[in-house]
Amino acid sequence: MKKRTLRLFATAMVLSLAASLFTGCSSGNKGGSSDPTQAGGTAETSASSGGSGSSSASGKDTLIIVTANETPSVTTNLHNAVAGDYLNKMTHNSLFYMDENMAVQPDLVESYENPSDTEWIFKLKQGVKFHNGEEMKAADVKASLELCKTSPDVSLYGNSTGTIEVVDDYTVKITTDGPQSGLLIDLCHHGNAIIPAALIESGHDFNKEPIGTGPYKLTSWKKGESLEFEAFADYFKGEPPIKKVIWKVIPEGSSRTMALEAGEADLIVEVENNDLSRLADNSKVAVFNEGSTSHNFMMINNERAPFDNINFRRAIDAAIDKNAIIQVALNGAGTVADSMVPDCFPGTTNEGAPTYDVEKAKAYFAESGLNAADCGFALICSDDTKLRVGQVIQSCLKENLGIDITLESMDLATYLDVTATGDYDAAIGGYTANSLLAYAQGVYHSDAINASNKTRTNEPEIDALIEELQATVDQAENEKVATKFNLAINELCPQIPLYMRNNVRAYDSGLAGFNLNAGGNTYYDWMSWGN
Repeated sequence: MKKRTLRLFATAMVLSLAASLFTGCSSGNKGGSSDPTQAGGTAETSASSGGSGSSSASGKDTLIIVTANETPSVTTNLHNAVAGDYLNKMTHNSLFYMDENMAVQPDLVESYENPSDTEWIFKLKQGVKFHNGEEMKAADVKASLELCKTSPDVSLYGNSTGTIEVVDDYTVKITTDGPQSGLLIDLCHHGNAIIPAALIESGHDFNKEPIGTGPYKLTSWKKGESLEFEAFADYFKGEPPIKKVIWKVIPEGSSRTMALEAGEADLIVEVENNDLSRLADNSKVAVFNEGSTSHNFMMINNERAPFDNINFRRAIDAAIDKNAIIQVALNGAGTVADSMVPDCFPGTTNEGAPTYDVEKAKAYFAESGLNAADCGFALICSDDTKLRVGQVIQSCLKENLGIDITLESMDLATYLDVTATGDYDAAIGGYTANSLLAYAQGVYHSDAINASNKTRTNEPEIDALIEELQATVDQAENEKVATKFNLAINELCPQIPLYMRNNVRAYDSGLAGFNLNAGGNTYYDWMSWGN
């Protein structure tokens, strides 16, 4: 999927949302189990016929997934990590989900309407069971959405939900604080996944025993090693074809590759980019390598010197050869990012953002009034790819500006902690979002400081533009606000954009129904083992 196609997907997603705002009622995909096929991709795969509930023709009933990064939590509300979101999608459902084309679809919702700009009425599916056997009802929805509001890691995704009322056991009414263009997208987020109200009230440890309505139940978590899941027989869309899923944590990239080649793993989430060609030549392996909404950057702590100096920020941005990063660190599996936001969403622009220009970098640095000897810093890298990115940055800053930096390796959980609290100088990071609004809220709004706003950007003008983007429902006007916001954040240069990373997966070619949308969502209950 090239960047142009991504833009079309994003546009379709926004238009779909805008249409729902004006048509007033939609029943959507009632079961969510239609035959899903991958959109784009370099691998030829076939979806399981009949979706969830299909049987495995091969007799194999286990899927082994290898990943570089262990989730910091299996709760829905105590993290905003991609590694955790992967697992939440297996154990939980939300009111809505993003389909393979990045369009918002009803999940736990049977139908909905919005009789005014601020009123939303959701009819829930009946007979949906939690893993503990209890039926999901409106009280659980209310409690779950309110939990999201009060949980710092995900509270940004609860700002749009306003007042939540239980109308009856299967009807929920949301009254928003003014028009909310991102409401349905927010309701797709794992922070708004539905969990039992009684367990929330009782103080149940959801990190020890997550209870949702999802297709799989967590049965074992060996910290630092693996997580095991079993199919939920009473799943409301039908018991998944694959009965057991095991996630193994293997930090070293080539070891993940060898595990797949040896038949010890069936799917790699973070594919070692240097092994892409080798895997693509393996007839027993399918490789998916397409564009995504994943925006990757060097996070810099704007509260600390020298990063509190805007001209220093611009100088290091212009001094980094991003094409070299894509070739050295990603083996070509990405595109250069200059804008401070993903350029795949409607209204975005590169205008005003620094580009690679050594002479301009030197001019910015001179204007900053700083000395290179005083500007060294530590750069945190939490995996092999990020370490290679860091090595390119280290070389560029030394050669072009005379700045010495050190590279610090750190596991994902520690990296998330120190960057969230601001106890760091710089780190290689990234953020994957389903819309520009979601990205802006998570990365730049001051409400996300100590959570996902790791640059600690705190600018009233930026907050106001994000809030205007949230409140602007009309598609054409929303794009204008998006451009205005984009220009403002490019001018501020609070972080150093590096690249848009491709979604890359490698998996056993006998696995049918593989799916991965541009936002990184995969639904494992759609998969089965073929003949």
